[in-house]
Amino acid sequence: MNNLIKIYEAVKDFGDRHEMVNEVLLVKSEDELEGREFNYRTMVIIPLEASISREDNSPVYYIDLGVVMIDRVFKDDDNANINSIDENIFVIGQLQDHLEQTDYDVEFGSVGLNTESLDDYNITTALADFTFTLSRKPFNRGINI
Repeated sequence: MNNLIKIYEAVKDFGDRHEMVNEVLLVKSEDELEGREFNYRTMVIIPLEASISREDNSPVYYIDLGVVMIDRVFKDDDNANINSIDENIFVIGQLQDHLEQTDYDVEFGSVGLNTESLDDYNITTALADFTFTLSRKPFNRGINI
């Protein structure tokens, strides 16, 4: 479990198998979401950034990903709107539980919420950033120069 592809596969597998998620997308940035058609409820994975550390002689990578849950509800149904927000948060919480149960060293931040009103319906979103800590080799490696 020591690379980005395994992290992506674990998050995507969770979304693909979760009964409340209809599709999983990987995008390069939030800008790619504008104007896109979704199969609601959609889980979007966004690679955000990475950092490298050898602090305290503990070489690690920190990889930040974002996950966005997007759902659509009828515009004039307040109960459906609140239920959709609740379900978006619930799925993100289950993702956190799943990753921790599969022995990933992962920290989740706060969950941002948003509702956008369109003509006939509302789009609810929940966005969470999370950081994976991955071990590196405990010694200095040869440099390819």
